[in-house]
Amino acid sequence: MVNEFASRGITVHGAVRSETDVEELRAKYGAPHRFLAADVTDPEQLEGFARDAFESGGVDIVVANAGVINERAPVWEIPGPTWRRALDVNLLGVVNTIKAFLPGMIAARKGLFIGMSSGWGRSASAGLGPYCAGKFAVEGLMGSLALDLADKQSPVAAVALDPGGGVNTDMLVSCLPESHEQFRSPDVWAKGAVDYIVDRLFLDAKSGSLEIPESAHAPYE
Repeated sequence: MVNEFASRGITVHGAVRSETDVEELRAKYGAPHRFLAADVTDPEQLEGFARDAFESGGVDIVVANAGVINERAPVWEIPGPTWRRALDVNLLGVVNTIKAFLPGMIAARKGLFIGMSSGWGRSASAGLGPYCAGKFAVEGLMGSLALDLADKQSPVAAVALDPGGGVNTDMLVSCLPESHEQFRSPDVWAKGAVDYIVDRLFLDAKSGSLEIPESAHAPYE
């Protein structure tokens, strides 16, 4: 998605956990794009990242997309630390991002906040209890956020966004080892996804539980 946003002349502020990744991204993209080290499970780091973004020119679109997935196992066999990690990243990471960015967006009276959801946040899958629980919770969280914004008569939009079908990421490989190759690569998916986010969700100020439609994508290669 960074490639696609940047190719459209949109300045990207990105947060990654590793300083090595920060340096690689800075070398690849250069100014005016900015990349900082910040972990979504650390509220103070997220607040610093958000502050830098606002001070560097404002924020129009926030995509809260950090996520982890568990190895498939029955709910009762999954260790407690696995549950805590999944919920810390997949749910509370979105909460921390909301708390860091929404006050500035509300003050500016503009913007789109996206919490990345999943088909497994709307229809459960065996063996993925922590992931499904977190993504189902993101759906409820974003729905509540949208109502809060409407109650305050804020024009900021809030969307729980299902990527639309599977995307052949490392996470998908880990849970669908025999069928992941049938899905789009991240680079192919991102082309249609960014068009949909910018041209439909942002410009139309849409809120709600939405899915990137098949029509947003070019045919499979």
